[in-house]
Amino acid sequence: MTDALIAFYRKPADETPAEFGERLRSAATELAEDDRATEVIAFVDDGESGAPPEASAYPSSYDGALVFSGLPLDAAPTPDAAYAVGRRVIKARQRGRGGARTEGFTILCPSVRLPFLDHEQFDAHWRDNHSRVHVKASPGTCHYEQLIINEALTPDAPEWDGVGLLSFASASEYTERLFDGEEGQRAIFEDIPRFVDIERGETLPATEYVYRDDI
Repeated sequence: MTDALIAFYRKPADETPAEFGERLRSAATELAEDDRATEVIAFVDDGESGAPPEASAYPSSYDGALVFSGLPLDAAPTPDAAYAVGRRVIKARQRGRGGARTEGFTILCPSVRLPFLDHEQFDAHWRDNHSRVHVKASPGTCHYEQLIINEALTPDAPEWDGVGLLSFASASEYTERLFDGEEGQRAIFEDIPRFVDIERGETLPATEYVYRDDI
């Protein structure tokens, strides 16, 4: 697991999704040009993700995010919310570098633990149990990361415990291969309510642009 920061941004009302995406990508380019940076990845709802409507299961408070490491938070544009996270890659695929767009789309899934669990118990279940269930039951997920939240870095940041990153190579990989069948769907749907407060969850389907990454 590596330490990183994740900064979330809302699209201003006077910007189009394409303009917002271009601005966030420009910020990611500047971060990646700093020799201290080891990871810089942009996730943007720029209207180009190609995600099916079903991928937006729950409303999102934000329209994009930057994940980066090796740099302080103030190196990035002022975020609407930011967190220090531990980045844990569960299932990896080859991705581009230098700002290349990743094929398909990634769903950012901020999650909140159930009230009878503490943060460490939430993380233990997510890491040791749910990761295995998801990888086994979801062949369409080609890249899976868990960002465990260690600390909120901005006032009024939502009280999340983690952010899941689920990548799919195409819309059909999501609609047809999110589950390996009824048994896999049942396994995932039965496990999530064991540690996640579903009603407080969010989903942000986004286009992914990788500038630097050490995985």
